[in-house]
Amino acid sequence: MWVVTGLALAGGLVGLVTGIVGTTAPQGPTIAARLRAGRQLAGRDERMARRTRLAGGAVAAVVLWLVTGVFVAGALVFLAVIGVPWLLAPTKSATTRIGKLEALGDWTQRLANVLRLGRGLDEALRISRKGCPEDIADEVGDLVDRLHVGWRPADALRLFGDALNDVTADKVVAALVLSAADRGPGLAQALDDLAESVHEEVARRRAIEADRAKPRTTMRWMTIITLAVIGLGFLIPSYTAPYGTVLGQLVLAVLSAGFVGVLALMRQIADAKPVPRFLVADPRSAVTPPAAAADPAGHESAEVLA
Repeated sequence: MWVVTGLALAGGLVGLVTGIVGTTAPQGPTIAARLRAGRQLAGRDERMARRTRLAGGAVAAVVLWLVTGVFVAGALVFLAVIGVPWLLAPTKSATTRIGKLEALGDWTQRLANVLRLGRGLDEALRISRKGCPEDIADEVGDLVDRLHVGWRPADALRLFGDALNDVTADKVVAALVLSAADRGPGLAQALDDLAESVHEEVARRRAIEADRAKPRTTMRWMTIITLAVIGLGFLIPSYTAPYGTVLGQLVLAVLSAGFVGVLALMRQIADAKPVPRFLVADPRSAVTPPAAAADPAGHESAEVLA
């Protein structure tokens, strides 16, 4: 008992000294690095799930073809395994964009507060990395890293805008680029106004997505009911007997193609169509942009606006 108590006390003292003095062990990965590793792992899991789904769909298609003798039915099962998850899944791209935009509004507000403390733009950007919203932690981390290794602020900010890839984010990036070129007063107030504008845009986009959810729900239930009726129909031989002939299979293929086409059209209508960005280089411009700064690896940064 006393031995265990002594070991626990010694361990606590060692931990206390280490916490105060520090250690020479290498630091662990940053928040941005951990998020990036998590996304890579999620991508591998998604690819593995997709392969599993394809293999299962192929087996189900062959079994249905052998049982019913209708080749088109087996092909439809395989296509359903591939396409139904895409048709029924909610539009994740719009949700991701809204989340990034909301995080950008919070980050912009925090950046304005740091600037009001008398910090310069470069220092304020570095400080804003701490406590940055997770949705844009990678983008802000890359921006700060580029500034740390000597990139010109304008070039680093433009790549930051390219990573966010949103017209509303371009407004914030444009204000920061102009301030980086002309260090005048008023940036904090401008960022305050932009943060409020970004949050209003987030509210509008959420309302739009709520309206778009209605046709998506209709499409989802229509697909589920149709597939259920077709699946139950193949369990009744007398019901599916006409589709066993060559003509019946051709008719089934035409009807199925029309149904899939309607679903794809409804999905396209319900999808979000982002507004084109304005903070992009025009390849048709005859004006030569200024020389871009090179990164430590020897690669040139993205072209700046003419």
